[in-house]
This record gives sequence, C-alpha cells and structure tokens, in this order.
Amino acid sequence: MERGARHAMTSRTIESQAVRLVRERGYDQVTVDMICEASGVSQRTFFNHFPTKLDAVVGLHRPRVDEGEVRRFLASTSDDLLGDLLGLAERMAPGGADDPELMAARWAIITTTPALLQSEMERLLSVQRELAEVIELRMTRHAEPGESPDDIRAQAVLLAHIVAAFLRFSIEGVEPGGPPARPDLESSRRTLEQLLPKLARPRG
Repeated sequence: MERGARHAMTSRTIESQAVRLVRERGYDQVTVDMICEASGVSQRTFFNHFPTKLDAVVGLHRPRVDEGEVRRFLASTSDDLLGDLLGLAERMAPGGADDPELMAARWAIITTTPALLQSEMERLLSVQRELAEVIELRMTRHAEPGESPDDIRAQAVLLAHIVAAFLRFSIEGVEPGGPPARPDLESSRRTLEQLLPKLARPRG
C-alpha cells in the first residue's frame, strides 16, 4: 500500500474511533490516550494526523473561506451568480461528505455538546461575514442601474446567510436526525429556484 493511502487509512481509523468513543462517553470524558488505544496507534502517530482531540472528533476540514476559491469567484465573468455562489458553498462544505454516517455522527456530537456547538456556530458566523464581503465585491461589479451601495450590501448579507444555511443543510441532511446528503449544487439550485418565485408573489 502506498504511503499516502496508509496515511489516509490511519486518519480515518483515528477519527472513526474518536467519534465512536465520544458518542458513547461524551466529549469531556474521552482523552487522546483513549483514542490512541482504540485506534492501535501511538500518541506520536495521533499528533502526526490531528493537532488536537477536537480535530479528530469534528474533522480537520470544517467550513472556511478558501482564498483560491474566492479569487476564482471574483474573477468569474459569468452572469450566473447563483450557480457560482452555490458552487463556492459546495466546495466549502465540511470534509467527510463521502462518509454520511461519519458526518451524521459528528453533527450529533456537535449539537449535543454546548461548547462544540458554540464553537462551530461562531466559526460559521465568521465564514458568513467573510462571504458577505466577497459577495458584495462581486455584486458591485455587476450592479444594476439605480442600485445603491446600501442595496448591494443588504443583498450580499442575505446571500451570505443563504450560503450558511446551505452549509448547515449539507451537514444535517433533509430530515432532522437523518443521514446528511452530500452537497449537491444542481438539486440545491433547483430548490432555490422553486422557492424564490413563491417568496416574490404579492400578498393579498
């Protein structure tokens, strides 16, 4: 087996055992030593794969704004802002989407551990704020006649909220407590396109 494949397999073993132990005993009751013993690795090996216990439990690849993806988003000449935005969100989704059971277990841990939930919500809020600034730059370049900077800012903030909701949707799945679905650009776009006309209907 190649070195890269062995590294990936060891990482997956460690994180799977970490998640299992925390689901069984609670986050504060699980130590790195316990995870190492369950995984059959040394502490040195553990820390070669994960900087902290938290990283092994909730994953290294949590939602974040990637500079390269942002540059591509801002440089795009496409008029399809929604498609580009959902594509950006899809690539920001938490790691582990290839293992729905692991994602579901991680989200169960996060939502039942107040300190972890607060940390993840703060992280998502930070991502949301950064995204609002990025979206505002893109929308300013394609502003409609008569749109004020305040109008564009409000639209950018709302779109950033939508992206944050998309990321949470990608973690939780369609059914509360059910297995999360892999983020899907096209299906998410269809859902939004079906919803937006309903929101725009006049009242009365």
